[in-house]
This record gives sequence, C-alpha cells and structure tokens, in this order.
Amino acid sequence: MVVPGIYPDLTMAEYLAIPAVSAGVARAVVDECPLSGWFQSPFNPSRVLDQSKASDVGSITHQIFLEGGRMDGIEVIDPRDHPAEKTGAIPEGFTNKSIRAARDAARAAGKIPVLLDTMDEIETASDAIYGFAQSLKQEEPAVWAALQPDGGQSEVTMVWIDNGVPCKLRTDRISTDYGVTVDLKTTTGSVDPDRWGRTQLIGEGYYFSAAWYRRGIEKLTGVQTEYLFLAAMQNAPHLCSLIGVDAATLDLGARKVERALAVWARCQANQNFPAYPSRAVYPSLPAWESMKFDNVEQQDPFLLGTQA
Repeated sequence: MVVPGIYPDLTMAEYLAIPAVSAGVARAVVDECPLSGWFQSPFNPSRVLDQSKASDVGSITHQIFLEGGRMDGIEVIDPRDHPAEKTGAIPEGFTNKSIRAARDAARAAGKIPVLLDTMDEIETASDAIYGFAQSLKQEEPAVWAALQPDGGQSEVTMVWIDNGVPCKLRTDRISTDYGVTVDLKTTTGSVDPDRWGRTQLIGEGYYFSAAWYRRGIEKLTGVQTEYLFLAAMQNAPHLCSLIGVDAATLDLGARKVERALAVWARCQANQNFPAYPSRAVYPSLPAWESMKFDNVEQQDPFLLGTQA
C-alpha cells in the first residue's frame, strides 16, 4: 500500500520499489503511449533498470556532489588489476573477461562499478559543480542557500495520491522551506542555456518533470517551489549553467501532467494500457520545415533569373 508522506531517508532502491507513478512514467504515458509508461513502471514485474555508463556517471556525480562526497555503494575498478590473460595488455573499458567479472560482481553486490579514469573525471566535474554552486551566492542567493549543507536536503522521496493515482518523486536537492528545488543534470553535450533549453528542457521533456515535481511538492507541503536545473558537463571544461522554466512552458507541463494522470487513472480502472493505434497515422508537417524550403526557393539564383 502507498502511504502518502515525505521520506528523507529512503535509498534509491527503496524509492524505485514504491508502487507509484513517477515523472518519467507519466511523461511516457502522454508523450508516447500508456503501454510505454506501464512498461517503465514498478507495476511491470519485468522492468529493466538503466545500467548504462551515462546513467552510472550521473548517479555517482549526484552522490558525490549532493551527498557530501559519500562513496559507499561505489566500486572503483582499476584496469591495471585486470590484465589480459595471454598478452598482459591493460584493458580499455570493460573489454576482457576479468574486468567484466569485477563489474558484474559489483552490480551483484548492489554497487555502481566505475573505472578509475572515469572516477577521476567525475571527481573533477564534481569540483567544478561545487565551484559553480558557490558562485551563485550574489545573483541567486536562494539557490545558493539551498545547496549549502544546512540549507536543504538531498534525495528526498515524496509520495502522494492524485485523483486516485499513487504518485512519487525524488528530489535531487530541495531547500529546507521547500521553496527551491534543484535538479542536477549531467551531460557530455553543451550546457549553453539556450541550446540546453532546446535539446533537453524541451527536446527531452524535462519541463514535464518540473511540472510534476511542482505539483507533488505543493500537494504535500502547500508550497509552490521554484524548480531549476543545474546542468553540468561531465567532460572538460566542465562548464555549468542554471536554467529555469518560464511560465508558458510550466503551463504546458502542468496540462500534460493533468492529462497523464487522467489517462493512467482510466487505464488503471480498466486494467488496460493500450499501445499505439492500429491504423495509419499522418504526422503534420512542421511549419518550420516548409518555411525552410520556402526560403531556399525565394533565394535560388536560377529561379530569380540572376544566374545564367
């Protein structure tokens, strides 16, 4: 049974096991199809969790930066301890039997395996994030305060019932008064605010998560939190930026959250989570695609008669 409340001390494994809808599941329901959302949810007994390198790097960075450098649950693997049996060559990545066995043993023990050189880069990136966080004191004092050891909490789980749907979230960092929520996003791409806004905030649908978290936090605390993304480069030069969500984008997110909850409730009641329709679908032509070729036609020297 899902018991609504705020739980500051749950592990990630305990959070993932809570039988409730998360932001990612809800977004899949409305942006993909109900079956896709159900497939990613804890209601699916065959659910497979993400264990990619990018996911591991993000998880470790979160733990180091948001939890005061805590290293438990992380297994650092030195390739020099796993030379090839025949040649003695040092593996690059998890590329031989010995180092893969070490990786698999770490996972079996509930730890995140990470190569030594990757760990060095994660620590460098974490130092850069810390430096950026300190630089916010003058211009963003509320965010700066939330990121200080005594200004907030990391990895707080919240559970609520929304129109009959059990829901959950897990904050990266939330201020003591719940007024500021910071979502740390690591990437190997650009963290230029405009580009990140197009590719991640909009392109990856992170604004939906912002709306989901704002809704859940308000349901449980009565506070309308300010939701911000701290985007950080995993690789050199380890740049960072702080990105908010404007009112129009939040409104779209809130509408999509409302729809996702309504669809999930209906599917839950019917015990039927449909996939895509069994008919031909004709996607609309985006206005920008047509405009792009209009410009080509209007500027073509052959059509304009300015070139023989």
